[in-house]
Amino acid sequence: MTSVLRWKFGLPCGFLLALLMPAAWAAGYVPAKLLAPPQSFDAHSGVLVWSKPEGYAEIKDYQVFMNGKLLGSAQENARQSSPAQPWVDAFYAEDREGVHVRVQPHVFNVSGLKPRTRYSFTVRAVLRDGRYSAHSPRLQLTTPALAPVCDIRQHGAVGDGKTLNTGAIQDTINACPQGGTVRVPAGVFKSGAIFLKSNMTLEVAEGGTLLGSESAADYPLARGYTLYEYSTTRRPPSLINALDEHARSAGSFRNIRILGRGRIDGNGFKRAEPASIIGEAGISLPVYVASNNRKVLDDGILAADQVAAAVKNGVAAGTAYGQYRSSLITLRGVENLYIAGLTLMNPAFHGVMVLESENATVNGLSVQTFDVNNGDGVEFGNSAHVMVFNSFFDTGDDCVNFAAGTGLAAEQQPPQRDAWIFNNFMRKGHGAVVLGSHTGAWIEDVVAEDNVINLTWSGLRAKTNNLNGGGARRVLYRDNAHRDLQREPFVLTTEYSDPNALIDYAPARQTGHFEDFSVQRNSVEYSARWQPTPVMQGGVLKTVDFNAILVLGDVKNRIYHENVAFEDLLLIGAAPIRIDGLRNGLLSGVTFRAWRGGGQPWELSHAPGTRMQDIRLQPAPR
Repeated sequence: MTSVLRWKFGLPCGFLLALLMPAAWAAGYVPAKLLAPPQSFDAHSGVLVWSKPEGYAEIKDYQVFMNGKLLGSAQENARQSSPAQPWVDAFYAEDREGVHVRVQPHVFNVSGLKPRTRYSFTVRAVLRDGRYSAHSPRLQLTTPALAPVCDIRQHGAVGDGKTLNTGAIQDTINACPQGGTVRVPAGVFKSGAIFLKSNMTLEVAEGGTLLGSESAADYPLARGYTLYEYSTTRRPPSLINALDEHARSAGSFRNIRILGRGRIDGNGFKRAEPASIIGEAGISLPVYVASNNRKVLDDGILAADQVAAAVKNGVAAGTAYGQYRSSLITLRGVENLYIAGLTLMNPAFHGVMVLESENATVNGLSVQTFDVNNGDGVEFGNSAHVMVFNSFFDTGDDCVNFAAGTGLAAEQQPPQRDAWIFNNFMRKGHGAVVLGSHTGAWIEDVVAEDNVINLTWSGLRAKTNNLNGGGARRVLYRDNAHRDLQREPFVLTTEYSDPNALIDYAPARQTGHFEDFSVQRNSVEYSARWQPTPVMQGGVLKTVDFNAILVLGDVKNRIYHENVAFEDLLLIGAAPIRIDGLRNGLLSGVTFRAWRGGGQPWELSHAPGTRMQDIRLQPAPR
């Protein structure tokens, strides 16, 4: 059983960890499993991550050592290097009563290294009482040699924001030696679809912008892709691609890095009015028009041109909008992928799509796509061993999403498996951590911890239906803080509407479902300034009081979710819990503070074997 629940990286995965580890370890404070994600170290810098020990509740910080000398603390390092940290600090500055779960950074960005040099790293915990743990097991690695740098200007690229540089950038990629870095320097470099190769780095330097062309012709459909092998609709390529239509498994490409302190701007939609806002951390954020398939020709830029081109070629308008817009980045079949540091803006469709890949890491992105319709942050599909950390999300759709195929044919695909999502800030978006709706081949072994979530629709969002099949299992969602969410903080539903599934896929044999979920030690607050966002129901905008927890199975067809536990939750100013279609569930240690209603704050039906214990109601102060 242990081998099934282990990461390829050696990290314990799943909420059965405490049961599998010896009792002597359970009280330990030594940081576990220190590692460097694949492709995260170059000649001068890198990143370290570690899993929390079982005694992490007594830990206030971690210290990182290199060659026996102290480099600094994880919290200090986060303030220096993480785009999420200013937002995290602003969130807790409002928590004057200290009600929220405190997240723990367990990542460290290392700089100032030398090429071809051997380094040794350890981590130790700093306990709340001032004591220190023993050091973690030692991690030793050697930095690579300096990589050749290929500046796109050497092949004629012009950074004036007007010149189309697709050919110059692609020529630079093709000519750059193996292991080299293709650099987009300061300036605004407009481009259509470009295609990466194995063993390369694409760097968008500070002050540099890779700007997507506004013309559909610059994203030729012939060089596009189908989402799944059994899909019939061909999508256009993205602005940045690793695609080979003849190879769809990890290893088709190897060792790709996309990083830098610059911007990738998809030029997808017009800016809204106002065009930007100042967020809670005092940082300016762009705002894009919240369009749809009826308005896109007025609201869109690249999105409008792509939809218009598809309709001109005989595609129905709804299909054109749902299938023929370009994302910012689409990468398929990559083994060892590292994406870091960039600001992602204004896609015509999704943000980052990582499909059928292995060992993929996202570190320190700032995703600014609100309110682009379908503007997801990062989506993983049928991939294995993935991480997202230190990142900021302000999105027009889901922040971090997992997909695993849809319909009957998905049964032949590998699952989406082994994911670790931590130390992120999710500000806007439909869901912070989202499983589905494409669940056909199963989404397995997901850990989401130490994230701060503010103003999204939901925190944990698991969604499927009777078309997609499969589901998600072995999910741990712990130690996350939420404020002023617009819908359910925690939702598991079989009733998600997915019109695109009707276009392409034969229905699954049965409705998807979710099993073996553990939601532990999370805090949810609806502040005094919170106002619900009206939703469209029957063509009319209505104010709806969403549930604190919503679990909906397909009761009609006797498809229940199973073994789902909600433990040690603080719900401040929240609406009731609703469960309909859950077998062997658990509600334990749930506190309703500032309870706004009368009577009991839960409604359970079709819930055989579901237990409730230690449910506390604390009325709102008068």
